[in-house]
Amino acid sequence: MKRSFRHVGYIVRDLKKSITDFQRLFDLSDADIRVIPPFDLPADSRFAFFHADGLSVELIQPISEHFQNILFNSGVGINHICFTVDNIEEAVAEMAKKGIRPGHVTPNGIITMPHQKMIYFNPQDTGGVLVEYIEEIPKER
Repeated sequence: MKRSFRHVGYIVRDLKKSITDFQRLFDLSDADIRVIPPFDLPADSRFAFFHADGLSVELIQPISEHFQNILFNSGVGINHICFTVDNIEEAVAEMAKKGIRPGHVTPNGIITMPHQKMIYFNPQDTGGVLVEYIEEIPKER
């Protein structure tokens, strides 16, 4: 299985303030940060992605009560580490052979979205660390 580091996910209470803090910390401009969905659209959770000093970061602000209950349960700070895999089904099968089960927001397995497939593994099986795998789905030309 080919696996490479992708990003660290970090839970925040105020995404706009956190973006300002990280911009100041890493000398980032607005153009260096991608916010999904944009602030002018409603959302259950909002994400900001950026690269700084060789590290990829995903800031996560849970907005709906449902996601606040899930994500704030463990407090703010580092939530997960994510790796890119070239074949997620193969990667999940390999993890299952090691006794590592799907968990967290993907307890039933792989979630397929238009641009990627993703899965989280049960922290009880990974030394308490929430691990996410993502496989990019190539865009059709």
